[in-house]
Amino acid sequence: MSDESLTAESLLALIQDQGLRRAINASRKPPVPSRILQELTTRTDELDALHFVAAYPLSPSHLLEALADSEPPSSVLAHLATNPRTPPHLLTQFSVHEDASVRAHAAAHPQLPSREIHTLINDSSEAVRRAIAANAALRLPHQAALVADRAPSVRLRLAGQSGLPEPVAFVLGADSAAAVRLHTIATANVEDELLEGWAASDDEAEQLALLQRKNLPVELCHSLLRSSHASVRRLARPDLDLDDVDLLYLITKGEADERGWVATQPLLPRPLQSLLARDPEPAVQASLATNPVLDEVIARYFVTLGDETVCSALAANAALPDELVQALAATRLPAVLTALAYRQTLDGRLAALLIQHSAEFRSHWAMQGRTDVPLDVELARILLTDPLPTIRRLALIACPNWRRADLYELARDPAAEVRIAAARHPHAADELLEDLSADPDAKVIAAVAEIQAHRVAHPPAPAPPQKSSQTGVDVPRPPPTLAAPDKSATTAPLARTSAPELFNKLKRIFWK
Repeated sequence: MSDESLTAESLLALIQDQGLRRAINASRKPPVPSRILQELTTRTDELDALHFVAAYPLSPSHLLEALADSEPPSSVLAHLATNPRTPPHLLTQFSVHEDASVRAHAAAHPQLPSREIHTLINDSSEAVRRAIAANAALRLPHQAALVADRAPSVRLRLAGQSGLPEPVAFVLGADSAAAVRLHTIATANVEDELLEGWAASDDEAEQLALLQRKNLPVELCHSLLRSSHASVRRLARPDLDLDDVDLLYLITKGEADERGWVATQPLLPRPLQSLLARDPEPAVQASLATNPVLDEVIARYFVTLGDETVCSALAANAALPDELVQALAATRLPAVLTALAYRQTLDGRLAALLIQHSAEFRSHWAMQGRTDVPLDVELARILLTDPLPTIRRLALIACPNWRRADLYELARDPAAEVRIAAARHPHAADELLEDLSADPDAKVIAAVAEIQAHRVAHPPAPAPPQKSSQTGVDVPRPPPTLAAPDKSATTAPLARTSAPELFNKLKRIFWK
């Protein structure tokens, strides 16, 4: 609002529209002319006008004095008591005013004379003493008097002072009121020695309050990590570089979730692993079983225990050697076989064996649509008899040796997802795709259209010509045949080679 357009009426309208404080902030630049402020003081029947002049920080001091001498209402004096341009002698008057709200506003003024501070510290009104306790002008003698105030709210306001002297913080840190004590511990700016004393109290609430502080010394966090209270240990633990002594303390004194957390640490010495391996809680043992740094001897111990929860967790450990993976499969525990189906790397022979003989493994392997272990036609035909479409789909997508003639038969499966798998097989003939393009299921038709478009955009590369050994000229390769594939040409993972002794035992277990 420009200086020319500003009037007393427009300023009052602004106050009514935005409130007193916003109107004051909006009127700082440019400042309100003195003539308008003078005009507002004459409107004694409009409190908004008097409140504005009394609270406006750019009001001239002589105008504030004149306003105070006009015997205005207490609400106007309260605003005067907060104005930085209010003369000190007016603050002295306000500090003994009969209205407690006026005294309270005066008590908060940063330029309040020391004599008036002493007076207000002993004021009968708790609100006044609370206001003076927050005054930044307080000195040690004033704060020492307020420390003994009978009202906890006054002591709490004093504890909120940013520059609290250490002797005062020491007293407030032992206050009988929990709110005062904990606020002091959480916020007071004190030396590390006093912080260490609070940490050594072994009081749960005080230690938790201490952990609310920013930039707490690392040594102090280590001290709090060895608290007898689990809530304190949990809060002290994050982002702390724990040594073996810290981890040992958590193993021996911590609760189950804390021991489980230790069991997952990437740098976990074998002696600590041994302690955790004998933990009475299976959940802790399971956490250790998933740790990639798990000692192999301890892993064997878990297998011999035969606990389904622990062995399931162990089956998910990517660092487990193949021999122990086979030993886990030999337990034939349903949850363990399920977990093995989700291992990213699994020996092809073991996977094929479990696909054939374990319903749990087979169903979860099929749900993932995994093709990383190729299946031979013999096993795939066994899977085609399964009532679950996901298993029959697995028989199609994981077997690379289906003949074109076989795919025609498989494309008649009642499940749409199996017919789509037949269409997506690399050996599916164009004629088969044409037949499936008239499938009654819209999903099959859409999938076939996508496959046909891909084949048009990416036609297969022509086979390289064969060179005749007799004439030295290139001759075409013979056309593909639909004869049965050579059984010796099975995929590498399923080749019938000499299996280790443990794998042979495993096959006998599943074939019983």
